[in-house]
Amino acid sequence: MAEAQVLDKKLEGLIGEYTERKITRTEKLLGPEAYRILKGIFTTPTSVVGFILIAIFILVAIFAPQIIPPKANALDPYKIMRDGFGSVPKAPGTIWTKNPPQVPWWYRTFVGDEWVHLFGTASGGWDIFYGVIWGTRTAIKVGLIIEGITLILGMIIGCLAAFYGGLLDTITMRVVEVFQTFPFIMAAMTLSAILTPIIGKGIWPATIALVAFGWMGYARLIRGDILSVRERDYILAARVIGAKDSRIMFKHIIPNAIYPTLVLASLDIGTIVVSFAALSFLGIGTEIGYADWGQLVSFARNWIPQLSTYWWILIYPGMALVLFVLGWNLVGDALRDIMDPRMRNR
Repeated sequence: MAEAQVLDKKLEGLIGEYTERKITRTEKLLGPEAYRILKGIFTTPTSVVGFILIAIFILVAIFAPQIIPPKANALDPYKIMRDGFGSVPKAPGTIWTKNPPQVPWWYRTFVGDEWVHLFGTASGGWDIFYGVIWGTRTAIKVGLIIEGITLILGMIIGCLAAFYGGLLDTITMRVVEVFQTFPFIMAAMTLSAILTPIIGKGIWPATIALVAFGWMGYARLIRGDILSVRERDYILAARVIGAKDSRIMFKHIIPNAIYPTLVLASLDIGTIVVSFAALSFLGIGTEIGYADWGQLVSFARNWIPQLSTYWWILIYPGMALVLFVLGWNLVGDALRDIMDPRMRNR
């Protein structure tokens, strides 16, 4: 008798464990799938580390004028401040002798009243610390602009091609294939070099070039997902009841096909920033002295045989670039695992 009562209690506990689950107000508001993804993002260790890195860079970009203020009469705050025009790089900790920036409160509190080159200088007197801090703004701005435009452009083209099919789909995919025959960085470099004499040096020639050759992957990916989704029963039911194409597209198809594209977009932000830095390193992107990590790395080209002595020219901007890309890649990898159907019940 006692064994039967114990067995009944165990069965009741098991039944309660698998049948009773409180649904929170947030889950009701977002829906079960969006809630599962959001919960996974903020509970997966890799995504948490990635978001911490991204948050640090965002805070640095926001408070760049407070971290190291530009000159009061500076026409462009993204122009790296320099300490004279010396040809030999100065080591970290060297006193800033010519035209130092205004000393902010945090520097006075933790370092002192006299500016020193915290990350040293490159040849020509360019201050590495200023370039790394203000280069964070350049990286975030360029990454979000290019990624946003390429994502929207690719989604529009891929959605229209997959939804309407036929001749439109055939022509669109042939255009995509033609664009993808060109090596990405070589094509972007060529177009950027063509646009620079027309537009002038700056972030826009490289931005336009990276957008022009960056949308095809999103178009192909979302096209494939929509071709699968549009044949499902709820889409056919929506067509039967007379729903408009726009409603079917935005209400039923895109919300159920967009997740893999968003994962790819999160992984591509780091790639875009590296590609932009590569163009700047080659001298095709921004003008000399612009606060861009690729520009800073390019200052180390003349000192490659002596990098053991002048290591700071490469290490500090290189570390910033690596950590920025690492943050986005960690978030993208976590999103990919969370959205994997095989991980859904884990």
